[in-house]
Amino acid sequence: MIFYFTATGNCRYVADQLAEKLGDEARSIPQEMRRAGELSYAGETIGIVYPIYGHMMPRMVREFVERAKFDTPYFFLVLTYGCRHANAVEIAQEQMRAVSIEPAYISTLLMVDNWLPNFDMNEQRAMEPGKRIGENLARIGDDVAGRRCWIEPVSDVDREAHAQFMSRGIGFEPADLGNFLCIDPQACTGCGICARVCPAGCIHVEEGAAVRDALAGQGCNACLACIHACANGAISLPMGEANPQARFRNSHVTLAQIMQANETDE
Repeated sequence: MIFYFTATGNCRYVADQLAEKLGDEARSIPQEMRRAGELSYAGETIGIVYPIYGHMMPRMVREFVERAKFDTPYFFLVLTYGCRHANAVEIAQEQMRAVSIEPAYISTLLMVDNWLPNFDMNEQRAMEPGKRIGENLARIGDDVAGRRCWIEPVSDVDREAHAQFMSRGIGFEPADLGNFLCIDPQACTGCGICARVCPAGCIHVEEGAAVRDALAGQGCNACLACIHACANGAISLPMGEANPQARFRNSHVTLAQIMQANETDE
């Protein structure tokens, strides 16, 4: 089985493709985290697909691996990124070792970067063919299907890139994200799409408008799913954006699929 965390569809696409290759199933981590009781999984192959945030695991993914129990002879990780992965592989390996798992395979996969403060989504779409996503994903699929044992190498340059990032003091914990997003109640139509795509359940509709609480539900992950999905431009980033008019969703994944992966039962 393959578990994934997705905001704009990149990791859902990767997980679905790998599941098809392996004749297995892809499961949403937010949905698994909402299950009561112990999370216990057994299989010949178990993998996790997630986007790196600041070269690290999204908080919900980290909490998932800390809570779950896995029984498999072959555990793999695929880490998606859009610009620079730095030492994400090494960070992932350390995180898994902290829960007594030694992955057999870890690979990064270059995709469209959806981090709005730094990247114009129109430019990112134009760059997509040059990233050879299909070719590289097929290679990863062959590796995993063949149970290749391989950990992508990490260099000193990679480690320095992460050290530079961390020196900026950027935090991804819910307590750091109270003013991360701004919802304009005048532009909001109360459609509730932002609440349905939020993997953490920290947005709800109240009196006809979306309301966000970074500490509600399972806490904001700074994934930007809500802002990318808002059709009315009612959600913005106070820190600024490269192009406030451009948004992104993986072309192979529908909005309905992202909602299905992330929405609560409420």
